[in-house]
Amino acid sequence: MSLLLLPDLPGWEGLFWLAATLALYAIFLRLRRHFNDSGLLQPLLWVSALLIAALLIGDISLSRYQLGGNWLVVILGLSTVSIGVPIYDNLPIIRQAAGAFFVAMLLGSVSAVGTALVMAYFLQLDTMIFATLATKSITSPLAFGVSNEIGGLPALAMGVVIITGNFAVLIGPKLFALTGISDIRAQGLAYGVAAHGIGTAEAMRQSALMGSFAGLSMGLNGVLTSLVLPMVFSLS
Repeated sequence: MSLLLLPDLPGWEGLFWLAATLALYAIFLRLRRHFNDSGLLQPLLWVSALLIAALLIGDISLSRYQLGGNWLVVILGLSTVSIGVPIYDNLPIIRQAAGAFFVAMLLGSVSAVGTALVMAYFLQLDTMIFATLATKSITSPLAFGVSNEIGGLPALAMGVVIITGNFAVLIGPKLFALTGISDIRAQGLAYGVAAHGIGTAEAMRQSALMGSFAGLSMGLNGVLTSLVLPMVFSLS
């Protein structure tokens, strides 16, 4: 969706769904803070589940929700661009770690795609599912386009991306504690590569420095994967 082509005005029904989404998110954000930032109360996960349940129980079509939901896409676009602010603010620190950053980001990108492909191979999954899983660690809009280009299922790819992001945010703190990774720059990079936009939002919530490394790694990983995957699948 182009910011130059805004969606239609939401109307009362659209405003209801927009307000309900934002209110639920605010409620779970407060609940998470109240319970010591427990990953089990990840707002995006619970809000999505509750909204899906409401639509199914009420037999409400997605198009009706999107009367307000489309405006969330506009807000998401603006918030994504705003990630550039902490990146710019922390540019001197990023430059100091540039060598290690690019090596780790490259290894993370290869691992993210490689683990999905190895799993698909050993489970003997269909080629279409194989291609879909390969895009699990890039942002939803890129996953949609890339999966379509390499013969995957775009809608399923977006679902896998969302599940991957929420799962990574859920287990991230435990993995950091288990492996002894305490450097917030490394944690941010890991969130950005493995958990894309969801992980970047989590990193930004914790600190601007962590968010800057997450945002930069998310963007570079998305571009790199989007360029490499079509070439790899064209040779297979």
